[in-house]
Amino acid sequence: MFTEEASGVFSVASRFVDGMNGIVVGERAALAIDCSNYEDEGQAMADFIRDKGFEPNRLVLTHGHGDHIWGGKPLKSGEVFAHHLTPGVMERQVPQAVGRRDVSEETIRSEMPWPTVTYREELWIDLGGKTVWMFPSPGHSVGGVSVYVVEDKLLFSGDSVVNGIVAAIGDGDSRILEQSLYKLMDVDIETLVPGHGKVLHGKDRVLDWLQWQVGYLGAVRDRVQKELASGKDAEAAAEAVDYASFIGDRLPIDRNGMPKRHRNTVDKIIEEEQVG
Repeated sequence: MFTEEASGVFSVASRFVDGMNGIVVGERAALAIDCSNYEDEGQAMADFIRDKGFEPNRLVLTHGHGDHIWGGKPLKSGEVFAHHLTPGVMERQVPQAVGRRDVSEETIRSEMPWPTVTYREELWIDLGGKTVWMFPSPGHSVGGVSVYVVEDKLLFSGDSVVNGIVAAIGDGDSRILEQSLYKLMDVDIETLVPGHGKVLHGKDRVLDWLQWQVGYLGAVRDRVQKELASGKDAEAAAEAVDYASFIGDRLPIDRNGMPKRHRNTVDKIIEEEQVG
């Protein structure tokens, strides 16, 4: 579950759709990055930080979707850092959780890792020998951020970059996500921990994936525009953006419901084009 990707920097695997969280351990403090979909996994992260000699009292949220926050109860006792739009995204998760768990809204809210420190542009944290830079990379979510460990040139991308699933557009916008991906290409990244999938090592592998993901989104949009312009309705346009042509063997078709996820992304892009 815990893999040391650089000295004192750990990826933390989740059983939810090949999810990835993180922990950064400095000389003076430790920091958790996201907290999984499950409380037992959040608890394991808290225990891990305590084993390193620190209290689990610093948590960064890359965005406010449920699979990145529901495990946060053991990690929310101190400061929780997030983009200023993330609390609003978290608010929208509450009704779903109430219905799924059949508990009161008050109980759900009390367990959620509500941000205590929010920012708009960027935030820096010095953990002692480890400098963490948080900056916006929206598109998957309106409040999406990436987290960069400066000394190790290592990026936790949240769901701005994924390779365990097809690029997903949750409450965001695929056009904005493309802009974020181009922004990430200008960051000196030697190791990339995606929100879902496998860790990428080496600048060439990181850049290759960023280029492919932005190319995928652009290619889907180009085809959608062409099909809609020809007079096809949304359903026919979506059918024209087939999995094999646009993803091929880049992602395993038999894992994590990949064809359905591809279709969800196509439908979202069609919606964006129709709305304008």
